[in-house]
Amino acid sequence: MFEKPVALIRTMRPMTWISVMITIFAGMMISSGDVPPLEDVILKAVLLPVFVLGYANSLNAYTDCRIDEITRPYRAIPSGIVEKRAVLCFSVFLFVGALIISVWVLPLFLSFFAVAGLILATAYSARPTCIKARGPAAPLAIAAGYVFIPLVGASLLYAEISFDVLLIAVILTAQTAGASVSKDFVDLKGDFALNMDTLPLTMGVRKAWWIVFAGLLIPVVIFPLLVAVRVLPCGFLFYLVLFLWFFYIVQLTRNEKTYEKAYIHTFFFCAVSILLSGIAYVGVIP
Repeated sequence: MFEKPVALIRTMRPMTWISVMITIFAGMMISSGDVPPLEDVILKAVLLPVFVLGYANSLNAYTDCRIDEITRPYRAIPSGIVEKRAVLCFSVFLFVGALIISVWVLPLFLSFFAVAGLILATAYSARPTCIKARGPAAPLAIAAGYVFIPLVGASLLYAEISFDVLLIAVILTAQTAGASVSKDFVDLKGDFALNMDTLPLTMGVRKAWWIVFAGLLIPVVIFPLLVAVRVLPCGFLFYLVLFLWFFYIVQLTRNEKTYEKAYIHTFFFCAVSILLSGIAYVGVIP
């Protein structure tokens, strides 16, 4: 009875919501200088990302169904639980819902950030742009949609954005751009079969992993240096602890069988990194 509704929800890939929810929450903390009001958290950091990310992922599930037939045949469309058309209609519903919610919960100016995210999500998955198949453009688009747009937008909710906040946003965006390449390793067989120009296929597996490693390390190295020159608070020194997690991820990349596990750890590494920025900026970590 509930198989099809559950399958539609799975096309929204709920795990990916966590990253953007954390990003918006961190931006709200930075903007307000404290923990933001619960109502704002529920509407702006939880409800809105569910619809925006849900749209982005359901559309991607629709356009990626041929790749999923090879690499993830258990997913909703390849397994035959739901039809392609149903997923497309569902993505349209989420798109409209995201527009309505953004106008309802955000000031008009900031609602354009949500619109920008929806446009970027469309350009990422749909033709003629199909950014996901265009090599280096794909991780940059993911980073912009998952980090830069929501973090800068949330940072403007309660105050004007300052240079140090914009610098934090750029550094975390660069981290996500590099780290997001790890997703391409999970889809290697499908991307190869369909001649997709992803970085592991165009540059080689080892070189592409080095891009992931460089991305992960950007804030871990740069934030403590910015503390040393007194651009950021001392709480950003806590990023040095992430070196231990980084070395574990490197170990996971040495075996093709653990590529997906490495991708999951990379995803959560970036999410924790973003949350730490908000906590360190407002002084929760002294």
